[in-house]
Amino acid sequence: MIYHYFEGSWTRYQDVTDALNHLHYPWTGQMTEISQLRDNILKLETREDYESIWGSHIYYQNLEDEMDYEDFQFYLDDQHLMLMDIDVPKMLQYSEEELLRDKSKRSALDTFYIIIKSTTYSYMNQIDEFENKLHSILWEVKKRNNIKILDQVAEADHQLLLCKSQIVTVTELFMMTEEAFGKEIKESKYYHQMEARVKRARFLINAYEEEIDALLDFENLVSSYRGNEITKTLTIFTALFAPATLLGAIWGMNFKNMPELDWQYGYLIAILAMLGVTYGIFVYLKGKGWMGDLLDNKTDRKNKFF
Repeated sequence: MIYHYFEGSWTRYQDVTDALNHLHYPWTGQMTEISQLRDNILKLETREDYESIWGSHIYYQNLEDEMDYEDFQFYLDDQHLMLMDIDVPKMLQYSEEELLRDKSKRSALDTFYIIIKSTTYSYMNQIDEFENKLHSILWEVKKRNNIKILDQVAEADHQLLLCKSQIVTVTELFMMTEEAFGKEIKESKYYHQMEARVKRARFLINAYEEEIDALLDFENLVSSYRGNEITKTLTIFTALFAPATLLGAIWGMNFKNMPELDWQYGYLIAILAMLGVTYGIFVYLKGKGWMGDLLDNKTDRKNKFF
């Protein structure tokens, strides 16, 4: 379906062939090329007496599925607006009959801004959904810190990048209209509405990007601390039992000239020696303050970060 806006009213055509049979403008030769465009492809032409932009624009992208997206094709100059593969009545909140009877007399550019503003509702909804997800992750980090949380943070970061790329294309499209049609378009209220929405979306994305960066830094801090504690604990246990291991290794030998083999209380002496040396090392480490949080009681540390 193709919708043509000209001199304040809409006309609907079934396909490109139908439109070409009814329209006779120099730019209609581009329609076949435009109808074949996909994804985000924007083109701009400015001459002394002619300015136009055309291309394809993705107005919906599922953040979970790369292939689940919707785009539309368009052509815009100072008098004409052509829209392909998009439900224009839905975008303008009209029925089909109301759209074709519309005599609002807006300019083609103002109408284009209204369409683009309507398509950004899906972006803003995705940003709102992302905000809820990020809020959940922020509290989940306090409850437990593991690889699953890190995966969620990475997934959130990827989705934020997708949202950002979508807003970048809208911003580029917004800037191209100003480049093509001049600064006088800033007098339009639709321009200011679109500008405010783009600024709001960019502000939210930048703010969430900073939150994710801070969350990743925090995750690295917690993980680094816990890794250091594990290494420290293993080192302390190694130091504690190394002397006992050494004594056990010496007395485990079976040489003929080992006087300890004939001691009546050799076994008891060996056990006491091992315990004594281990306790002595423990007292020494604790006196130096190297035991740290190894003896800390964890029962009252529920939902603590460290």
